[in-house]
Amino acid sequence: MGGFVLKDFLTKWWPVLAGGAIVAVLLTLAFCSGQQAGTSGAVVKEQGRTIETQRQVGDANTNASAARVGDAVKTEQQKQELHDAVENATDPDDARRRLGCAVMRQQGRDTAGISACR
Repeated sequence: MGGFVLKDFLTKWWPVLAGGAIVAVLLTLAFCSGQQAGTSGAVVKEQGRTIETQRQVGDANTNASAARVGDAVKTEQQKQELHDAVENATDPDDARRRLGCAVMRQQGRDTAGISACR
């Protein structure tokens, strides 16, 4: 008798059960493809952030390199100015005075008001 009840149930409700199984399969497939799309979207965003970071690092390296070159040129000019101050001196006191004036100019001080530095 138990088999008869099950047979009547399946005969009456098979379209609903089949439809439910199809809906479950479709929902599972949609969920899985949504997960995959979300994962690939996250990968694309991460790649974009990585590219932007690498561009910023490259720009910073370029700027730092230009600053190092500028500093090296300035340092060489300052060394040459100090060398010339000593070379053009007539005596040790004149060398000390010229060297002091050159150092003050390199520090950004105004030496126009100092008569020894004219």
